[in-house]
Amino acid sequence: MKTLLSSRRLFSLGFLMLVATNIIVLSGVVSNRSGEPEAQMILTERELQLPYQIHKENSGLALRLTWRALGKEDDYSTYSDWRTPAWLNAEKLEGLGFNINKKPIPKEVFIVLEIDGAPYKEAVKRAAVALQITKSSFELNPGDKSLRGDFERAENRLKREHNKESRLFAIDAGLDSSKLRDKYGDKNRFLITKGVIGANFYHDKNKNKSSGYISRLSVSSIHVPLKHRQVFDSIIAREKSNENDFQAPRFEVKLAYGSQLEPWIVSVNAKE
Repeated sequence: MKTLLSSRRLFSLGFLMLVATNIIVLSGVVSNRSGEPEAQMILTERELQLPYQIHKENSGLALRLTWRALGKEDDYSTYSDWRTPAWLNAEKLEGLGFNINKKPIPKEVFIVLEIDGAPYKEAVKRAAVALQITKSSFELNPGDKSLRGDFERAENRLKREHNKESRLFAIDAGLDSSKLRDKYGDKNRFLITKGVIGANFYHDKNKNKSSGYISRLSVSSIHVPLKHRQVFDSIIAREKSNENDFQAPRFEVKLAYGSQLEPWIVSVNAKE
């Protein structure tokens, strides 16, 4: 009897904890979505990607927020390191509270993401210049297989920039979201979210040098509610994989960020 009562108490306690957790989560959702959205932006499949694999036993679906950053590339010959933006220099790192005299510990800060702005246009320009360079070299030596490969990769790179790669770029970071919003006021163009930044410090020619990188966004997975599943289910049913690098985006999403900088899907439209 005691064992039975104990089991019932444990079950009741577990049930109450589950209810309490759900209440806390729902309260957070309501709080985040109350009032005017902090930002609202139209994104496509280029920025919100379907998962690589869809498991039939898992009814949930989440889109992966895809972003980039312009690196320190200046010769147009290779891809930029999208995790190491040129603006994340020593001065910026110090402003974010990193101390070069101590072992760097990654920290969460506020990151600004811009859609279809100057960084994206620069990425397209770099790809176009890289194509012209490789094309010229290949035309001078048409029998060189290595140069042919460079030319074809550069050609595909430019195609992806036009219809595949994300147009969402990390352009700034700070410790105060309000100050960042004052600086980047267009809520349809700039998202402010949380992310983790790290720093590498090293000595070069008796000088302390540093470079920063964006490790990850704190929230990079966007849950798809059941009421918005139809467009995605239709795409998944027609094509199990998304391996065509050059196809046009198949959907458009209105994404909102609330007072707690948590995102949610407002609407979804098919592009086909």
